Amino acid sequence: MHCAMDPIRAPIWVDQSLEERVNARSSNLFKARNQLPQLVVFVLVLSEDSCGRRTWQAKQPIQINDISELDRLQQEEITACVQIYTVAQVRSWTTLNISSELFRHLLNTQSAFPHFWRSVLTFGMKVAENEYAFPSFRAQNSQTGQGKVNEIAYVIRRVENKLRPTSQGESPWSIRQTGVYHKLTYPHDGSSSTSAFVLVAPSRAVETEVSHSFPRRPSGEDITKLHFSMHESLIVDGLRGWMDYMAWLEAECKQKADRLIVWDVENRNNYRPFFDVDDRQRLKQLEDYITDLIVILHTAVDTIGRVGKSCQRHCQMSCGVREDCSCSYMIEEFEEYAAEARVYLKRAKVLKDRVQSTEQLLTDLLSFDEARALKQLARASHVETKTLKELTESSHRESHYIAELAERSAEDAAAVKMLSLVGLVYLPTTIVASFFSTQFVKLNEDGSMHISPWVWVLVAVAVPLTIVTIFLWVVSVRYSNSPWFLSVTRIRRRATTIREGEWKEKEAGCQG
Repeated sequence: MHCAMDPIRAPIWVDQSLEERVNARSSNLFKARNQLPQLVVFVLVLSEDSCGRRTWQAKQPIQINDISELDRLQQEEITACVQIYTVAQVRSWTTLNISSELFRHLLNTQSAFPHFWRSVLTFGMKVAENEYAFPSFRAQNSQTGQGKVNEIAYVIRRVENKLRPTSQGESPWSIRQTGVYHKLTYPHDGSSSTSAFVLVAPSRAVETEVSHSFPRRPSGEDITKLHFSMHESLIVDGLRGWMDYMAWLEAECKQKADRLIVWDVENRNNYRPFFDVDDRQRLKQLEDYITDLIVILHTAVDTIGRVGKSCQRHCQMSCGVREDCSCSYMIEEFEEYAAEARVYLKRAKVLKDRVQSTEQLLTDLLSFDEARALKQLARASHVETKTLKELTESSHRESHYIAELAERSAEDAAAVKMLSLVGLVYLPTTIVASFFSTQFVKLNEDGSMHISPWVWVLVAVAVPLTIVTIFLWVVSVRYSNSPWFLSVTRIRRRATTIREGEWKEKEAGCQG
């Protein structure tokens, strides 16, 4: 007994924009590395012994690095019933470890429908992840010269704990994906159906499952069940880590919520709260994580349900009306996986509500803390305003007092001016009278006036003294504010009144 694979037919591009996107991103999607194989192929062949018992025979994994090796494999393994092609990815957000030419040739040999390229475009180098860029499950049925062909393509997401430090606010978890293409052919001649899988970036657990634990039981039930065992392994691997991931998200949220709850709002002495704007940003980051998780789980529920429907159609075509068909148990398993994913989805929605309520509480507390700070600032401002008002009133009184002093000074200056004018009027008479009252002028007994010949001494003494006096006055007026003049004359500026001294003391107190 043997299984016949379909002949190669060229792919038909029905979406010109999709082809342009693939060509534009080709350098960021594919890059072959010499130290790693580009393709690893697992082949299962169905054989029948002399007693009519059918068994699966798994060959050793085949490594392929160029197109000629792939063509030779297609010619040698034409009787293979299951072929699994795996394409590795060294790290997330890096190129696939395969050349663009070899990958395109692989899809051409399998006549893969173009929608699978949408799944491939989610890989490669990129700046950021966009959960809305991942395509949904897609199936297509067609007829060829060899028989009926069912094709399905989807992306299954999984989460892995990379144990990264969380000191910088990063998540220790990494969300990755596996692109899946499955072509299931039902020959017209009634021979056993054949499957071809293309797995892009499968996890290590799936690779181990394929290479070591793939079913090989000599049971006729496994022949129909085997075609969807690969999907079961992928779904189990995809659902494995979500519960732990949500537990980590809930723990992060609870840590923030506990800090908010224990803060004593009425404690006025503890002004500094236990939280700040960084906590608000962290909660927003957690909310974004959960939003992405909800989108992922929505897609997972739809994908698992539609894989189950594809398995159900396969069961109907392979088993007909038989009630003991082994694939019926697998249909029930897919229903259980879908139910598990729906439970995770409900939990994620509840967790998002909790994070949003914590965000709202934090926003309210930050607003309360800000209002309290503004209230204290307003109170301090009121005290300062009162102090400034008192200083203003004191300054007004001082200004009024200074105005009175200025007015009195003006009156005194006017009086002094009047006295100066009066003195100026009588100055010549005073000088003449003073001269005639000296010993230089005498009246004789006969009434005649005698002027002493020594009168020149008066002139010789008075004129120099007058000049020296005028010079000293000019110097004192011109250099009265210079430091050397003040140091020589020992003049210090001081308050002239008690009120002026008090005003300066108040100014010094305000500046302090």
